[in-house]
Amino acid sequence: MNISKLRDRIAAKAGGTHVSILSQSEIAASKEFIPTPAYDLNRIVSGSIHKGFPNKTFTLFVGPETSGKSSLICLALVEAQRQGYIPVIIDTEGGWDTKFTKRWGMDAENVIYTYCPFVSKASVILSTIIEDEEDKNAKYAIAIDSIGGFERLKILDDAREKKVIKADQGRLQKDIKQMLKLALIICKSKNSIGFGAGHYYGDPSGYGDPEKIGGGKAAKLLPDIIISLKKFKIYENPKAKGKEKGKVLGTNLKAISLKNRYYPPFGEADVEINYRSGINSYAGLIKLAIESEYIIQNGSWYTFQNGEKIQGADKIENILKDDNVYLDFLEKWLESTGYSSVNMEIKEASELIEEAAKEKKK
Repeated sequence: MNISKLRDRIAAKAGGTHVSILSQSEIAASKEFIPTPAYDLNRIVSGSIHKGFPNKTFTLFVGPETSGKSSLICLALVEAQRQGYIPVIIDTEGGWDTKFTKRWGMDAENVIYTYCPFVSKASVILSTIIEDEEDKNAKYAIAIDSIGGFERLKILDDAREKKVIKADQGRLQKDIKQMLKLALIICKSKNSIGFGAGHYYGDPSGYGDPEKIGGGKAAKLLPDIIISLKKFKIYENPKAKGKEKGKVLGTNLKAISLKNRYYPPFGEADVEINYRSGINSYAGLIKLAIESEYIIQNGSWYTFQNGEKIQGADKIENILKDDNVYLDFLEKWLESTGYSSVNMEIKEASELIEEAAKEKKK
C-alpha cells in the first residue's frame, strides 16, 4: 500500500479535516514548551527541568481555594507571552486584574481579558478565535479561571420572569464539555496552549479526588494534563511551635500530576512562592541532587562529588543556585534514567477510584 496516496484520498474526501502521516503531522507533535520558573514543576510535566508544558495541550490546575492555581496559570501565560503567544483570559469570577498580572511580569497592554461567567458566551469567544483567519500564524495562550465558575444564561431568564432558579447541572456540564472542546481545538489546530483552574470540592487535606473537580466529568476527561495542588505556609521559624514560628513568609505548594498524556503521571514536585522574592526556582532540587547522587547525604552533612562537605540543607540550596554544572548534570540524568518521583499513595487511590467507577457502571 502506498500510504501517501491513501493519505491524499482521505484528505480529498474529508475536506477541511487535518489528514497527515503521523510522523509528519504538525498537530500531533509538540515542538515548543512553556516552562515555569519552578524547575521541579517543569520536571513532573515534561521530564525536563527546563521544558515545562508542551504546546498544543490543555492543562488543568485543581485544588482548594487559594492554593495557587491562578498564580501558576499567570506565570505560564507570562512565559507564553514572551514566546509570542497572545494571552486570552476568560475570567468567570472577576479575580484577575492588572495589578495581579503585572506582579508576575505580564504585559497587560497585550492581553485579551474577558469577564465571562456564562458558559455559552465563553463558547462564542473561543469559536471566534477558531474562525479568525486574519493572522493564520497567531498563537494563543488561553486561560479559563475557573471552569467551575460558569453558569447558564437561563438563570437570568428565570430571574427576569421571577421564577424559582433551579439547578440544572446536567445541561450546564454538557455546555462546559462543549466549551472545553472548543478550547482544545484552539490548542491543537492553532499551535496554541491552554490552562484552566478547577476547584476541588472535598477533603482539603488531600490532593483532590479527580472525580470531584468543579465542572463535571469533562473537566477530568478532556485536559491533557491535570496538576493537583496542596498548600502549606512557609514560616519565619519553621521548626518552632505555635506563635514562635513567626511571620508567614510565603507558600509551599505540593504539586502532583493526576493525569499526563506526555510523561508518566503521579509525579510530585515542590513549588515555593515567597511573598517578597517570588518563585524559588530551586525548590525540590536538593531531593533530586541526592537521588542522582550528585550529593551524598549523611545526616545533616552533604558531600559533593568533588569531595567538598557542607552541613545544613539551607546552605546546600544556596550553593546549588550558583552551580550551573548541577543543572546540566541533572538534566542529563533525568533524560538517561527517566526518573519520576511517583507518589504511590495518590496513584493507588486514583486506581481505586477508577475501579469503583467501573463497578458502578456495571
